Amino acid sequence: MTATKRLQEAPNVRILSRAEQMQLMKQDIKEEIKEEKREAMFWDINPSLTYNALFNFIIGNRGGGKTYGTKQYVIKRYLKTGEQFVYVRRYKDETKDTKTYFADIANKFPGHEFTVKGNEFRIDGKVAGYAITLSTSKLKKSVAYPNVSTIIFDEFIIDKGFYRYLPNEVEYFLDLYETIARMRDNVRVYFLSNAVTVANPYFIYFKLKVPTGSKNIICKNDILIEMVNKTEYIEAKKKTRFGRMIDGTAYGKYSIENEFLRDNDTFVEKKTGECYFKFSFKFKSQVYGVWFNFDLGNVYISNDVDKTQPVRYVFTKQDHEPNTLLITSINRSQAFKFVMENFKMGNVRFESMEIKSAFLDLVMLFSHFK
Repeated sequence: MTATKRLQEAPNVRILSRAEQMQLMKQDIKEEIKEEKREAMFWDINPSLTYNALFNFIIGNRGGGKTYGTKQYVIKRYLKTGEQFVYVRRYKDETKDTKTYFADIANKFPGHEFTVKGNEFRIDGKVAGYAITLSTSKLKKSVAYPNVSTIIFDEFIIDKGFYRYLPNEVEYFLDLYETIARMRDNVRVYFLSNAVTVANPYFIYFKLKVPTGSKNIICKNDILIEMVNKTEYIEAKKKTRFGRMIDGTAYGKYSIENEFLRDNDTFVEKKTGECYFKFSFKFKSQVYGVWFNFDLGNVYISNDVDKTQPVRYVFTKQDHEPNTLLITSINRSQAFKFVMENFKMGNVRFESMEIKSAFLDLVMLFSHFK
């Protein structure tokens, strides 16, 4: 609220002199400039909107304004056009916070009433949006959303911890998208996340690569990826006491400078020299080839496979199919035991970060493996 506004709403307001009015105007301008500078630190949705992509993956610094920015966008769009939005979280427990969805932004829209009732976001008593849980979204196939034009999927990348991705999650989401869009080409999705890891189901499914260098947005085939790098925000966060404390740490690079927290390139390298194909295995619907270089003594795990040979090993019932061997213990497969022994000795190489991450998830299936 500006100085002039505060004075106008105060009781017993007296008539101001010309000099006092000018002083208030100067103070208002200073406050407006300060607010503009503060807002300039945070993510701006407008550059991504100019590409008019259907799927928009926004990877940004923690606290960098991704959720706030999309929230502001859908509110303005509803007030202007009546178009609604859907806010997606993966599990029911994650939707508990939707009760306070408007708490940090309602003051930006004076004269309007913001409430949340059940799974409905309401503005001035009317439904402006819906909260949907992805894990139960298949139950809503018969529900119509003809006025929804924007979908927000918050925290679509999971960090290591309690929650897990849904089986075949990307197909789950695509199914939800079709339920909402119903062949309408104007339904835009914003996938929001901190920079946790590139090895996530969505990047793997669509074969996405993050922008590098000075270019922070890539858009191809109606899919946009933006790596948010706001210099003003980074510098401001570094100046905080917490920012100074974590500066230079792995967490600081993630939280402040938007570097991927769980990714490092240790053991990530391409096959080299004369490599021999040993076997292939399937994990989470992806097929990987195992290659061996006798000269270097390295085992390489790659997306390259010998297509003349069938997939030999799987590790989950979902991947099991005719002529594959379902492994429930590493020791039951001499071939895979060979890979694990080399992994222990540091001889295994992965041709991409995504392959490395998938393999580490595979290792975690076997609790006896230390």
